[in-house]
Amino acid sequence: MDHYYFNFADPDAYDDISRWRCHPGDPRFRKLAHGPVPIAYRNGWTYTDRGIWTVCAPDGTTLGRQGWKLHLAVTQSSFDSLLRIARATGYAHVVPFKYLARYEYAWIVNAKYAPRSGSGKGIVFYPGSTEQAVEIARELVSRTRGVPGPRILSDLQLDGTVVHARYGAFVRMHCRTNAGDVTLAMEDESGERVPDPRSVPFSAPTFISVPEAFTRMSAPVSASAGGASGTPPYRIERALHFSNSGGVYLATHSDTGQSVVLKEARPLAGQDLHGGDAVARARHEYTALRKLADLPEFPEVYEQFTWQSHVFTAMEYVPGNTLQEWCAANHPYLLRPDPFRPPSPEEIRTYREKVDHILDQITKAIHAIWERGYIFGDIHSGNVLVTPDLSISLIDLETCVPHDADRPLPGAPGFSHVSKTGRASDEHALRMLELSCYLPITPLVRFDDTKLRQFLTTSRTMFDISSTWADEIERICGQGASAPAPELSPSPGLLNEEAGFADWADRILTGWRSRMTPERSDRLLPNDPTGFALSPVSLATGGSGILWSLLDTDELNDADLVREVTEWTIRRGRSGTERLECGLFDSELGAGCVLRRAGYPDQAKWLVDMALGKDRSGCNSSVFSGTAGALLAAAELASGPDPLLESSHVEQIGAELTERAALILAGLRANENGERRQAYGLMHGLAGIALALHRYGVLVDETMAVAMARELMEFELDAYIRCKDGSLQFNDRGRRTLAYLEEGSCGSALVLAELEAHEGWQSSRASVADLIRAMGPELMVQSGLFRGRSGFLAGLTRLSRLGFGEQTEPLVKRHMSWLGLHELRTGNGQLHFPGAGNFKLSCDLRTGSAGVLVGVAYASGRREEWLPGMF
Repeated sequence: MDHYYFNFADPDAYDDISRWRCHPGDPRFRKLAHGPVPIAYRNGWTYTDRGIWTVCAPDGTTLGRQGWKLHLAVTQSSFDSLLRIARATGYAHVVPFKYLARYEYAWIVNAKYAPRSGSGKGIVFYPGSTEQAVEIARELVSRTRGVPGPRILSDLQLDGTVVHARYGAFVRMHCRTNAGDVTLAMEDESGERVPDPRSVPFSAPTFISVPEAFTRMSAPVSASAGGASGTPPYRIERALHFSNSGGVYLATHSDTGQSVVLKEARPLAGQDLHGGDAVARARHEYTALRKLADLPEFPEVYEQFTWQSHVFTAMEYVPGNTLQEWCAANHPYLLRPDPFRPPSPEEIRTYREKVDHILDQITKAIHAIWERGYIFGDIHSGNVLVTPDLSISLIDLETCVPHDADRPLPGAPGFSHVSKTGRASDEHALRMLELSCYLPITPLVRFDDTKLRQFLTTSRTMFDISSTWADEIERICGQGASAPAPELSPSPGLLNEEAGFADWADRILTGWRSRMTPERSDRLLPNDPTGFALSPVSLATGGSGILWSLLDTDELNDADLVREVTEWTIRRGRSGTERLECGLFDSELGAGCVLRRAGYPDQAKWLVDMALGKDRSGCNSSVFSGTAGALLAAAELASGPDPLLESSHVEQIGAELTERAALILAGLRANENGERRQAYGLMHGLAGIALALHRYGVLVDETMAVAMARELMEFELDAYIRCKDGSLQFNDRGRRTLAYLEEGSCGSALVLAELEAHEGWQSSRASVADLIRAMGPELMVQSGLFRGRSGFLAGLTRLSRLGFGEQTEPLVKRHMSWLGLHELRTGNGQLHFPGAGNFKLSCDLRTGSAGVLVGVAYASGRREEWLPGMF
């Protein structure tokens, strides 16, 4: 949900929602009201576009910094009428207000996957005082009574109307959380900035009092409101899932002790493409489940009731995992007893037979739905539960509608087809589901006409599947005639095995030139959506990461592109003086390191001084955004024939990191057998802190720092578990195991190898060999540097150079040969790579093609370093 708003403006890349214009010809939105909302001009008022908002303010008015804000919750159908009321109220009271600038925005803030805390927030007032806020609230409550709208979960709902109140900042301010992350802020009674959370449920800041009038107007409705009498006989055990539509909970029936799933539907929230809300879809789902009650492939539905205006559906709890999770746990090209050898024929046959058994049940269930005049509407691997005995249950029937009806939601990426309706849409999704059991990277198919055939050919080769299977999927899901699918090829994983590195890399740069936006200040090239919250020149997602990938690489010579990226980075980096980020990968600090390498020492010095001059007292200790990264950067910048920093900077930051590490260790020792609260991994946690602290200890000959680094690494490895391939992988709160560079085995192996090389120290928890075993799977969903195949390529190569070549070199070759699965040819000589989740293209270092370029160049011996200040 956090990335939801970045999905609309560009079909192929993440971008700011304010750039979205609903295209009338888009079949997904043909029933959606769209276009700019007219401005009702008034003399003496100023109107300003600000993101997705139109801001209306009396001339000469200075907006206060914070106070009680009033929000009106809108739907597409109520937006115009509420806006008329809002304008009249704002003009009459001469109070600034804003409203959504386009009609499509009134849908998007209330859609199913929109962030829950701001659901329906379409009109905002900024009163000048608490007294004025109460006065305007009373008037709005009176004028909007009876107008339907969703509840804004982060606010106080006033008198059951669409009027809501919340205390918070009026202007954009930032501070750090207790964990050191940058967040939106307000000021406390002393003027110090503190987080301004949009918490659910509403919680007033501790330093203000809720006006008595608001308390009275927000008094809870009676327990039986909405049609229920008495308290429902269920005890919530835990939340399974949240969306803007409501929650899904594991519950226990108070009388019988039976475990059930309670699915919540919020009225007028979670709207779909037809204007229906979560309640309407819950009613449809309940009806569908009743009609399918005799089919064993669907959970039994017990009852549906209303509690405090929310609709709840109680249904059978089916123990098991989603098909996506089941495949990840059983796929022989991901986990097997010997990760250095190919899967055995028996392992392949066993997996294929189990998949066939599961798919036969799914197909039978879908055909049964068709026979009863319905379509499922949203077949994907997260909507299929697989029990331990390999029985299946299809869940989430919100889009189960009559076969001749339009789907209310577009379907999951990689499984749905926007132009297909009725049974054809189900059949398409069913076939893509089959393919995803072998290669779970089906979202890539829409980017490149050759990918479907390539995936089918690869799956047949991997699992010895008949050509009939592939032909049938291509007949149903293909786009007609397509170019011959490239075969997987040897190093460096190119689509065309006759092409060399220079040609391959040039195709990536051609793709960059086609997507560059040097006129923009927020990004130069498509990046991960997290990049919109970081410095636009950051190493992770910004301009300096692109520049880093272009530097010091043999056979990569594009002086014009280097100059353009350099100039943009210098220009945009100077705008970061007000930003709080100060880490190696999230701020101008990393950009300074790269500019120095590019031959711009003066510009680099300016950015480095700015970044290191920021207040680090509230930041975290990590490599990515905290003190450990600052130390690594400072150590590099203070080295060489023309150092950019004095060594005193390294000593100062090293002392700071040592002090922080001592506190972290004290907390870990005190909580050795308790719940783990510390971050883990190379980029955000203990492994990265250990790396930086160890290098500092060796640099200044400080044995205490070296000893602390070793202890930190022991605590890092204590959070790892043994998997069935014999590897050690990070145990992420019991939900999954991770082996990535950013978090998991790859990053920790790099740190452990460096620590072991100094004085022959050995960890008591793990060996580098244990961690390397996790880094060789043929099947990888993502290609990126921080959480994908390119990170394994670079990490394994680094370990090979540190003396682990016997283990790592075969795995490097393996990843090179499989990299072609992730490549996307989008025409005109362009080559792209997908970002996180494979939903959009990305060009950044952290998730996209810059990271792939660096990983391949380093693994093929064309560059000496691959992460500034680190390796």
